[in-house]
Amino acid sequence: MEGELIVSGDNQNLNLETVVHERDGPELPSVTSGIRLLLVVMVLIVFIGSIAQAIHFEMGMMVTQWILILPAALWYWKRYKVQPAVFGRVKFFDAGFLPLIFLLALCTWIINMVFAAGLVSFLMEIGFEPIEKIAYPTTVEQLITYYVVIAFSAGVCEEFLFRGAIMPSFEREGYVPALVFSAFLFALMHMSLLSLPGTFFLGITIGLVVIKTGSLLAGVLYHILNNFFAVTYMYIYSMSPMDSSAESSFILGLLILAVPAVAGTVFCLLMIQRKSKVPPLLKNREGWLPRGWFTWSIVFIIIIFILIASLEMLIGFGVLEVL
Repeated sequence: MEGELIVSGDNQNLNLETVVHERDGPELPSVTSGIRLLLVVMVLIVFIGSIAQAIHFEMGMMVTQWILILPAALWYWKRYKVQPAVFGRVKFFDAGFLPLIFLLALCTWIINMVFAAGLVSFLMEIGFEPIEKIAYPTTVEQLITYYVVIAFSAGVCEEFLFRGAIMPSFEREGYVPALVFSAFLFALMHMSLLSLPGTFFLGITIGLVVIKTGSLLAGVLYHILNNFFAVTYMYIYSMSPMDSSAESSFILGLLILAVPAVAGTVFCLLMIQRKSKVPPLLKNREGWLPRGWFTWSIVFIIIIFILIASLEMLIGFGVLEVL
């Protein structure tokens, strides 16, 4: 097994229709049940996770990921009696995907950085002051802690929830609706208007990796790498804070890197498709959103997002002050 991460035979990309024959009981995960699962998790994050993080960020993140998010996904599997290896794709993947996943994660992180920097710069021109939600790591000990808390923990727990439980619940409606809608919910769960486009893009790319490789573990690796690059950047930035001129040069450098990053993203996606047993998704697309997606649960999720995101913007524009 060492050095080989192989998915065997035709079981690589079984979807929810197969699960019907692999479990006991008549009830199956559905679009409604997947949305309700996220609503419960978001309420727990708002009333428990956010308070825990305010008291102690690192411990609060561990509580959020390992006590609120991951157990919700595991309970969901148990509730509907699904097989994690089939329904959630909890299986190894072909090691040939590894370099492509690494390069894709790096390229898409650069693209997200460019977009985020441009968005923040634009808002700052009209009076917005970014809120420092996470203190940048300034020591090696803090850096290692952030790797564990932000990169590893979030990469594992959030993927088990979104690509292991929520996205498969939508797949009877087709891969594309499941991919798009789960990415949209992933973006809403982060409850930030500034990060909404970036987390949606991240959700799309991770979902594609999971579907094309047939493995949730590939998505976990991708998510960990994305957050690893982000934490490493935070540490490097904290070691040498930039003045306004240096900041402009940095953004220009990112813009220059964005061109090869886009090319690298296209290349990686094409190569992943070539190695995948799943045909191109858009050829068989029946819609962009799953049927039955608009429920009271999604209304409450959107309301929670709007309230938290509005608070972020009001504080950033100085309408409200942080106590």
